[in-house]
Amino acid sequence: MTALLTLAGVANTQILLTTHSAVAVKELKFEHIRLIAETVEGKTIKEVIPNQLPYPSLNEVNFLAFNEVTEEYHNELYGFIDAEGWLNNFKNGKPTMSYIKVLRGGNTRLEQIILTEYIRHQIHHPENTNNIRFTNEQLCESINLMRDFIEAQP
Repeated sequence: MTALLTLAGVANTQILLTTHSAVAVKELKFEHIRLIAETVEGKTIKEVIPNQLPYPSLNEVNFLAFNEVTEEYHNELYGFIDAEGWLNNFKNGKPTMSYIKVLRGGNTRLEQIILTEYIRHQIHHPENTNNIRFTNEQLCESINLMRDFIEAQP
């Protein structure tokens, strides 16, 4: 990708690459990416504009373009909600599930937390093997919950 970007910077040169590779996309900037979409009028080429997050996120591009569900994107959305001070509002009214938290000294405590926190805890504390690992479907559900919440904010 570095070589292609360098070549694209040469006068009178244009590089066109089609890919379904999230790895390749992560090496690019938003202004380098176009999505080809099928519409009623036929195929259209669209610029990629950040959707949920107010900053460029290639994790979001990969989610939108390739439906790539990643722990990195989950963390990015969670971190944004937390940084905006919206976390308590986001958690309010959502169903909870049991999570076994490991305390200092090795003792454990059973907590009731929402799915998004369950996933976040497992990502950040892989050493805690007391809980059933989240599924890809749960990861996708949590990402969509956060995206919907962010989109609904004024």
